[in-house]
Amino acid sequence: MIRLVSTFLNSEGKKHNFTFKDPDTTKSPEEIKESLELLSSLNLFEKDGVGLFQEVVKAKYVETIERPIFEGDELFGVPVPEEKPEQLTALRCTWQEAPKVPEVSLASPIRSEVHDALRSASEKGSVAEDTTTTCPSIEGTTTLEEEKTFSPPAGSPYDVVKELVRRRKRRKAKEKERQKRKDPPDAPS
Repeated sequence: MIRLVSTFLNSEGKKHNFTFKDPDTTKSPEEIKESLELLSSLNLFEKDGVGLFQEVVKAKYVETIERPIFEGDELFGVPVPEEKPEQLTALRCTWQEAPKVPEVSLASPIRSEVHDALRSASEKGSVAEDTTTTCPSIEGTTTLEEEKTFSPPAGSPYDVVKELVRRRKRRKAKEKERQKRKDPPDAPS
């Protein structure tokens, strides 16, 4: 059901509404405003000495959707809400400057020495016992034989490199064993 709800001022300056049921929705806003102004110019309505409909303020259409639930003994079921098409709504966004992210440099001297040690170990295939290794966190050089007895401080880059080299050697050895099992040697023909 569609209604036209119009707001008027009375002779005391207070607002009140007047509602028309089933208005003609084909009329233009100008025609509706003209009709409501005509109603206010007639000065026909008065209540307790106060003149009603002195000045038109606004008007709007109000649509009411009715869903019957029951009438007498007849039940119509549970009312199901109708799906309305999505309406675009304006979003209010306020611009705030994001906090600055601290800059991180991955090119530290310790990191580059660790990478150099890993690269040299992987290029040679295995580390010889007389190879010397330098580490910025440990002063001086050590050989692999001394490494077995010498333990640098826990969590140092030297420990990490050493463990990574061991893991890589074990992984490569396992891969070679798998390859040997998959590819048996060719029999001479």
